[in-house]
Amino acid sequence: MKKTAVVLLAIILVSCDSGNKIPDYVISHDDMVNIIIDIHLTDGLFTNNKVRRKLAKKDSSNYYNAILNNYGYTRADFDTSVYFYSKNINEYDKIYEEVLNRLGEMETKLKQESAEETKLKEENLKDKPVTNDQ
Repeated sequence: MKKTAVVLLAIILVSCDSGNKIPDYVISHDDMVNIIIDIHLTDGLFTNNKVRRKLAKKDSSNYYNAILNNYGYTRADFDTSVYFYSKNINEYDKIYEEVLNRLGEMETKLKQESAEETKLKEENLKDKPVTNDQ
């Protein structure tokens, strides 16, 4: 009876543990975060009218493929990984939480840099002498 209980407990522990392991064919957590960030940044570029007009002649999927290739993956690798993570929603939530945090950090940094730039421009305008050359 004890042997049966030990075997059942071992099977349960092994089956529970294997559910948390990410298979080798799935893109790693860190790479998924970086890829998704790059995809969101690329999507953001396409919301800019000047950029969209300039890039309208090209297929946007080529840009996504270039992002994936940059990390050493194919579209099939990405699609397989998205499917895996969608079935393991807790891990997908962790990935997206990190994506959103990092994008938020980028936005904060850009706003700070923009505010500093504006302040410098205003200071430069104050320092310039006014001339009446008319």
